[in-house]
Amino acid sequence: MSKTHTDLRNDFKDFWEESPRSHKHIKPASLVLKNDPTTLFTGSGMQQLVPYLMGEKHPQGKKLYNIQPCLRSQDIMEVGDNRHTTFFEMMGNWSLNDYFKEEQINWCFNYFTKTVDLNLKNLHFTVFEGTNDVPEDKESFDLWKSHGVPENHIHKYGVDHNWWSRYGSPTHMPEGEIGGPDSEVFYDFGENLNIHEKSKYAATQCHPNCQCGRFLEIGNSVFIQYIKNKNGKLEELSQKNVDYGGGLERIAAAVNNNPDVFETDLYREIVMEIEKNVKKKYSDEKYQSQFRIIADHLKAAVLLIINGVEPSNKEQGYVLRRFIRRTAVKMHQLGGGLTPLPGLESIIDRGILRVYDGVLGIDRSKQRSNVISVISKEAGKFSKTLDKGLREIEKLDFIDGKTAFDLYQSFGFPLEITEEFAMVKNIKIDDESFYKDFTIELQKHQETSRKSAKKRFGH
Repeated sequence: MSKTHTDLRNDFKDFWEESPRSHKHIKPASLVLKNDPTTLFTGSGMQQLVPYLMGEKHPQGKKLYNIQPCLRSQDIMEVGDNRHTTFFEMMGNWSLNDYFKEEQINWCFNYFTKTVDLNLKNLHFTVFEGTNDVPEDKESFDLWKSHGVPENHIHKYGVDHNWWSRYGSPTHMPEGEIGGPDSEVFYDFGENLNIHEKSKYAATQCHPNCQCGRFLEIGNSVFIQYIKNKNGKLEELSQKNVDYGGGLERIAAAVNNNPDVFETDLYREIVMEIEKNVKKKYSDEKYQSQFRIIADHLKAAVLLIINGVEPSNKEQGYVLRRFIRRTAVKMHQLGGGLTPLPGLESIIDRGILRVYDGVLGIDRSKQRSNVISVISKEAGKFSKTLDKGLREIEKLDFIDGKTAFDLYQSFGFPLEITEEFAMVKNIKIDDESFYKDFTIELQKHQETSRKSAKKRFGH
């Protein structure tokens, strides 16, 4: 039976609040973090819980859960396939020195096979294979097996896939950093869709961590049981924690038995509104990448604006500007443009605000006007130079760093947009000079601007 995103939210809440699990709901952190210079956005549910994972007492107890809005702008160039998004919601639960592997794996198994009602034959599980310093996670292997999971559906991976710390593998963990093995849940969409054969990212042999898209990670339980001591060795933590996260969008795709997260009800309306505006069909594979980028970037832009971000050339504002400009580029490629306004208005209002009304701090009636105004104004400014810049790019058969800077200075094209259009138009890029010479030219321009300002204002 199909489930909506509202069903999945309610199921998750009920599951973790029911006895004997009896978890307390914690308020999600703001998507845009205040007074945190280490990161621009909240990128995971555990970010706000680090002090408590390190031993501090949480005011709501040892067993917690929430659904955390997340944004990972570093994944922007990954968007375009069936599963990657910059904005997503992470459904998480935590044990702060309460239960550990046995209870977590038991509950995780029941959640996916009974509450979400996924067929066990489509589920695969991964465990940590161990290193010279950390033993293989046999306990997790045996626990999955005890629930009837066949051994050929339990896979062992090393530190690249089944170890978690904020710094990556054990060798990169600094003194005092916590971490541990994790156990992931994957949904297999099967061989009959020929996903592996069609993918340019496919490994020789398909497996859960293959990048072809046949397998979709839908949950990850991290067992935080180690700390790096002053001698550079891992030792057992006195407090053992569980940190679980599962992407709402990906679980929705698994429930639909459709590997494309953009065909879930979290994206269906926005895709339909884009179709109306550009007069093209999402089902046409040659347009799917553009559709996905527009849908993801506009949704991320809307959430950033609601969280108080405005387009600028710095930090969060620059990310917002980049989302809007990249949307404009993709709309141009689809032949839709970002004008006239009614097209953009319907995509934002009916495709995003209506779907999320009452969720994630969205109040459609109160926020609609401002969100549309900010995006249309920024898109309008960029659209004025977009056609001119594209005509200039089409005259070129080679782009180096200096040419890229000229396009930036004349038309406001960020480096990544020039690079993207060069790929679309099959224009050769000078890899050696593209980034290096662009940076040199930009620094020279900034220095000239500083000297000019100093002379003008006498400072």
